[in-house]
Amino acid sequence: MKYFSHLKYIKHVLFVFALFAILFSQAQAIAIFVPTVRIADNNFNAPTGDHIYPTIQEAIDASGAGDIVYIQPSPTTYGSATIEKEIHLVGIGFDLDKDSPLQSTMLDIVFRNNIDNTSNASNSTITGLTIRDIYTIAYPGAPSFTLQNVTISNCLIQELQYLCCGTTYVPVDNFELSGNSFTQEVDFHNQATNVLLRNNFFAGRVFFNSGNPNSGIVSNNIFYTGIGKNSVGDNLIIQNNNFMGATGSNNAFSTTMIDAIIANNIFYGRTPSVAAAGGSVSTNFQRNTFTNNLSFGTGNDQLPPSGGGANNTGSGNLEGITPMFTDVPLLNTWADTYDFTLQVGSQAIGGGSDMSDIGISGGPYPMTEANFVLRTTALPTIQTFNTSSVINPGDDLDVRVKAKAN
Repeated sequence: MKYFSHLKYIKHVLFVFALFAILFSQAQAIAIFVPTVRIADNNFNAPTGDHIYPTIQEAIDASGAGDIVYIQPSPTTYGSATIEKEIHLVGIGFDLDKDSPLQSTMLDIVFRNNIDNTSNASNSTITGLTIRDIYTIAYPGAPSFTLQNVTISNCLIQELQYLCCGTTYVPVDNFELSGNSFTQEVDFHNQATNVLLRNNFFAGRVFFNSGNPNSGIVSNNIFYTGIGKNSVGDNLIIQNNNFMGATGSNNAFSTTMIDAIIANNIFYGRTPSVAAAGGSVSTNFQRNTFTNNLSFGTGNDQLPPSGGGANNTGSGNLEGITPMFTDVPLLNTWADTYDFTLQVGSQAIGGGSDMSDIGISGGPYPMTEANFVLRTTALPTIQTFNTSSVINPGDDLDVRVKAKAN
């Protein structure tokens, strides 16, 4: 009996040791990946060595999935790059409070899969770059895929994928644009689900151009044009945005807006309706819900607007009421001196459906600065680096460095 009880005890001990061995090996497997940091530097005095490359594409090609590429500021563009695996591109950012405020500038970025569809650009991030165009496409001849979990932040971008040349645009899911400035259009040419567009500046329109269901949140952005969606029966929330323009500007909604929740926005000079193209307003502007929005100087301040559309409903809206911005004129042009702070006494303060402000200073992603600001990267930034201009042999070199942690 003692033998069997000892044997049973030994089996328990061995089981525990085996369990610990399995857990330890799993922990090692989880912790084993450490991304490699690579540097793209095309400056004339760029250093040489391991993990330093003259182009972004060379740095990407040398990287494994999940690696990081730091892109040095430069007076010269880095050209275009194609991403077919998880890559994290990091530039210097904007509004640089430093000597020689050069930026990290590119032409185009293409997110796609590789030729045999064994990997794609899902889970990638881009921050702090100046970019001409961004495309989400399939490799020519390869199967389509869904681009997932991509974040683009704090970038100055001309356009996100204009429709061109028979390209196969892919669906996107969990796609985030945050803190960017777009000088032209943002077009989702295929299905876009669980998108988040927050704290951006849009000088051109945003359009969900696929008839497939689209879903997500467009929140706390500044629009100097409009937004459109032509899909039916889905769930897109448009909230706490400022739609800006000259008195009577057309239109806050671009050609089509169907089945959207429109809440806590300020329509300042830009009419909250559509200018239908290729169809009637009643067909292209229907079943939208307007809640706790504010309109002023639009040429048609009624919410939901009169004179077109079908089955649009509303409640709690403020019509023809000035938001009392500190300093924003009714113009179609943008200036970085504008101050969107709501003055004391503004009915937009606390007037939202969630009891926060109507417009960009309320809601889930409040923009608390007086104006739209592209921030520096999260990386530490050397603001000044000064040395003595003339020293004698044997003297100490006087160096003064001022840095910002960000």
